[in-house]
Amino acid sequence: MLGAFGFYSALQIWAARKWARTRPMMTPEFLPHVTILKPVRGVDAHAYANFVSFCRLDYPADRVQLLFSALDADDPALELVERLQKEFPERDIEIVRPDFTAVRGPNRKVCNLAAMLPAAKHDLLVLSDSDMRVMPDYLRRLVAPFRPQEDGAASPVGLVTCPYRGSSPESLPAVLEALGIGSDFIPSAMVSRALEGVSFAFGSTIALPKSVLAELGGFEALFDELADDFRLGNGAAKAGYTVVLSDVVVDDVLGAERFGLMWSRRLRWARTVRSCRPAGYAGSAITHGIALGLLFLLDSHFALYGWLTFGTVLLVRLGVALWLAHRYTHDPNIARFLLLLPISDLLGFALYLGSYCGSRITWRGERFRLLAGGKLQRE
Repeated sequence: MLGAFGFYSALQIWAARKWARTRPMMTPEFLPHVTILKPVRGVDAHAYANFVSFCRLDYPADRVQLLFSALDADDPALELVERLQKEFPERDIEIVRPDFTAVRGPNRKVCNLAAMLPAAKHDLLVLSDSDMRVMPDYLRRLVAPFRPQEDGAASPVGLVTCPYRGSSPESLPAVLEALGIGSDFIPSAMVSRALEGVSFAFGSTIALPKSVLAELGGFEALFDELADDFRLGNGAAKAGYTVVLSDVVVDDVLGAERFGLMWSRRLRWARTVRSCRPAGYAGSAITHGIALGLLFLLDSHFALYGWLTFGTVLLVRLGVALWLAHRYTHDPNIARFLLLLPISDLLGFALYLGSYCGSRITWRGERFRLLAGGKLQRE
């Protein structure tokens, strides 16, 4: 298995290079009208600054509608949106306040998105989680793959999604999560893209036309799905559309996260991936090089060859993570917290094992049971 880890490490570099070489060409005249949907629930770390980043886009203000919605009319995040409306009067910012009938399934985020959809003015939708922060050129680069293709070109682009990196970690648990995102989760997605094509999506950003959403059954088809983002990307690919992993890397703002919340969220992610891609997830055991190296060291009874093997694995792991972050994802957390990466990897291995030990998850303070195929059941 250690040999497989070495091969996988080389595969990560190859996959990242392949992803970086497929940047779509932006054309100044291609600026389609866009509606950005931001479902909110509670106030995330640095929430107002995150929202502001979507108001400072290098994109014509009359071509962007920004919709916010919370299922609780008294949600404190909506006060921040009202402040946003006053600070950026030139931007088309609206608040949707659905009533209790909008809760039509256990996935409240999808219920929130469905409640916003009737207010969306434009055909091209951009779904973005509330804790994301973007750069001014985000939208121009995001929509570039939707530019009309010449006759005889590949399948039309039906969905674009963005990789992300942990940002502003202000506690040890947040640092460990940022390391897991930047050195494990996103590189594995790039490997999947290189080997199988893109048949997934991330909640960081999902851009798709209304017509594609309708073809996939609309938000209504996702009310009881845990992995709503994955289902949209997978559904678009199965419907014959090209799904693009954008060259735009957005920031997932973490803040001063507590260990319990970090663990429950990452365990939810792990069980989500396990339910959606069971075979691939089982095979991902080979990616846990640090844990495998330690097990080999223990099995060798701390012999010299065991130490040499573990040292080699450690150097490969640190070197590849640094290279990917520096050259491709521009993730500052890897270099800044490199010495904590082995701890992050061991935590990731514990989460991998824990994902097989039960089917309960906690999501925004609510408890659910994960059923076969990724369906949610409220407890």
